[in-house]
Amino acid sequence: MNFIYLSYYINENTPIYGGEKAIFIQKRSQMSKGDSSNTKYLKFPNHTGTHIDFPNHFSDKGKKSDFYKASFWFTEKITVINYNAKNKEIIDTKALSDQNIPKDTEFLILNTGFYKKRNTEDYWKNNPGLSPSLAAFLKKNCPNLRFIGFDFISLTSYQNRLLGREAHVEFLINNDILIVEDMDLSKIDGLEIKTITALPILIESVDGAPISIIASYE
Repeated sequence: MNFIYLSYYINENTPIYGGEKAIFIQKRSQMSKGDSSNTKYLKFPNHTGTHIDFPNHFSDKGKKSDFYKASFWFTEKITVINYNAKNKEIIDTKALSDQNIPKDTEFLILNTGFYKKRNTEDYWKNNPGLSPSLAAFLKKNCPNLRFIGFDFISLTSYQNRLLGREAHVEFLINNDILIVEDMDLSKIDGLEIKTITALPILIESVDGAPISIIASYE
């Protein structure tokens, strides 16, 4: 068995939705200056880099980070869909209706190729998004679906923000599908993903958190 990260490392150049510059990694102590060890201060929004949205992100009554048991974060039922998304496109049921998505899918990955624009303004300013109607469509066809993940910065297209808010509610609240945004899918072409272990930072009672995703393949 082989393993691969499907998450990006966080650094001060990591793109954030809306183009915000809000990541600061600063030195706290330095051995080169006589300190006993090297340490750093880390400051960034909880929706930074590869991260997960919990239902509380769009509902005060929604589930938070500490609701989920450890077993929730492991799955062997993964489906990868390859779909070339355009700038600002809203991916809807029509776009995925001819895809053969197994009924037992628990983690659905949309590989759109948009990760190739991650170092450009297009990545946050003109990203594709998901249609609100897609949530119920997927849940009906895949009743055990727990996660949807993709290689663009947010489920909300920055140019269609009102629609994106509605889509977040449909996925997170009305259909109980967690959202994994800004995945690193640059190395999965041709791979058959066997398992995924998705580990959010264990911060108590938050609406979202950076997440480390490790996939296995043969």
